[in-house]
Amino acid sequence: MPRSGARTLPTLLRRGAQGLGDLLLTVGVTLLLFVVWQGWWTDVQANAQASDTLAQVRSDFAAAAPAAPSSPDPEPEDGPAPQETPGEPLPEPDPATFEYGDALAVAYLPTIGEERVVKEGTEGDVLNQGVLGHYPDTAGPGQVGNFALAGHRTTYGRPLWDLGEMAPGDPIVVETAANYHVYRFEELEVVDPGRWQVLAPVPGEPEAEPEEARMVLTACHPRFSAQERLIGYAVLDRSVPRSAGPPPELGDARAVGEG
Repeated sequence: MPRSGARTLPTLLRRGAQGLGDLLLTVGVTLLLFVVWQGWWTDVQANAQASDTLAQVRSDFAAAAPAAPSSPDPEPEDGPAPQETPGEPLPEPDPATFEYGDALAVAYLPTIGEERVVKEGTEGDVLNQGVLGHYPDTAGPGQVGNFALAGHRTTYGRPLWDLGEMAPGDPIVVETAANYHVYRFEELEVVDPGRWQVLAPVPGEPEAEPEEARMVLTACHPRFSAQERLIGYAVLDRSVPRSAGPPPELGDARAVGEG
């Protein structure tokens, strides 16, 4: 009996080691599949959904856009040629009227090759659609105060993957059904996740009264981590009615409502 027992123990140990190895292999494969899903497949799904959403918003904006103003009467032949002006921007809706999940704008970041729908809300069920989310209780597009947006930097379409590559002077164009709002990028800052002051009407100065239209973009930092937040600051340069056509900062970017 002792000799038989001596032979059984190594067998049990081998079987145990084999079982442990199989378990670790299964866990490793599962983790690998999760990483592939999280880092690649969510991008595929979110970008497909974001593309469909962008097409729908373009169609909606085109249908809701005010008619272009009529051309001015021509001057006499010996007079100066008529000068076309873009006109005044139209009023934007009160942000308090935005419903959670509603599409309210399209944001173009031509420097980093992004154009994304902006939806109301910054929870995961909004941001995971591959869009930018508008922080409730912050200003609307082109309005005095802080038009504050959030977006994923990794996974789910990662619209702000290259936020850290933006430089002072880069344009950010925000299009609504009524207007184009052209912002100019100013600077980047890395802050603690609890630094809520960046969302104040005057970013970083919660006690100050806003006198100009500003914008912030927020994303996790560094990439693949939520340890800190990367903040991009911008200020409004000008607003023009959408009927005047897309501003030159968009270059070849497709205008809302076009083919």
